[in-house]
Amino acid sequence: MPFTPDAKKSLELSLRQALRLKQKHISDGHVLLGLLQDPGFLSARLLTEAGVDIPALRSDITHLLTTNAA
Repeated sequence: MPFTPDAKKSLELSLRQALRLKQKHISDGHVLLGLLQDPGFLSARLLTEAGVDIPALRSDITHLLTTNAA
């Protein structure tokens, strides 16, 4: 079954997040960072509309990923 363009983009962004953090695998945290990176994704829009501070959430997730990797 082929991926949709948004699914492909989210996986690419997830990989970029893992590489940015110098990690050798893609975890659920990387996928979440990828989904939050593009404001056009439904996930990011819904969280923004709910009043979530996306940059702060991304910072918290990055901290957790780097702390758990250490």
